Amino acid sequence: MDGTLLDANSNVIGGERTVELLGRLQDAGCTMAICTGRLDHDIVRAGARFGLDFKNRISQHGAVMISGSTLRAELMDKDEAREILTYIEDSGAPIRVEMNTVANRYWHSDRDPDFPKELYDSHVIKSDFFELIECQPVVLFLLIGEERDLAPIAEHVRATCTRTQAVMSSTTSLELMSVDVSKGQAIESLYPGCDVYAIGDAPNDYGMFDVARVGYLVSDAECPYDVVRCPSIAEALEDIASRVLG
Repeated sequence: MDGTLLDANSNVIGGERTVELLGRLQDAGCTMAICTGRLDHDIVRAGARFGLDFKNRISQHGAVMISGSTLRAELMDKDEAREILTYIEDSGAPIRVEMNTVANRYWHSDRDPDFPKELYDSHVIKSDFFELIECQPVVLFLLIGEERDLAPIAEHVRATCTRTQAVMSSTTSLELMSVDVSKGQAIESLYPGCDVYAIGDAPNDYGMFDVARVGYLVSDAECPYDVVRCPSIAEALEDIASRVLG
């Protein structure tokens, strides 16, 4: 969603042109799904704000899928989550640890005011993350800090955990989640046998291209897949409309 549909100020990239194209495709019978690293509530808010009907919603990089009134989620292994949290605390690394459940973000303290804002604020301040792991459906760890402090944690997870993957989503953020999580797998499970047109801007979107009839990359990032490169989502949607609607 970020960098593809929404800009840094949470406005639709391409403005009315993008919204109009999405509406045309929906009116023609296409089903629109949105995949994001954010929580589901931000997809709901984005849809309401811009008049878009997201019947299928994929959040937290594919870990949480909502279709109608049905929710499916891939949760972190509790034993590995506890071991990872112990390793982080014992390391003494100056990093911020956040934890996501299916519906909420849990923090030890409030975020810096300059941190990107959620469209809906679901955060809960919680001092004991071990208790959280025991009692809640934990989906994801978000670790924020310097790359030199995050890299050893990623290496530790990759070397010692069999049920958890470590993804450097930026030079200052590391995300830990189930190895069964990917946007591509989520799309495949929601749309078996369907023609998928996928639009993304970053490496964590590339899993969608693996299952798409056509993949569109709206950035200059290197990509191992054969994709159509477009300046923005608006141009990608125009190409999709020409292919689907004629």
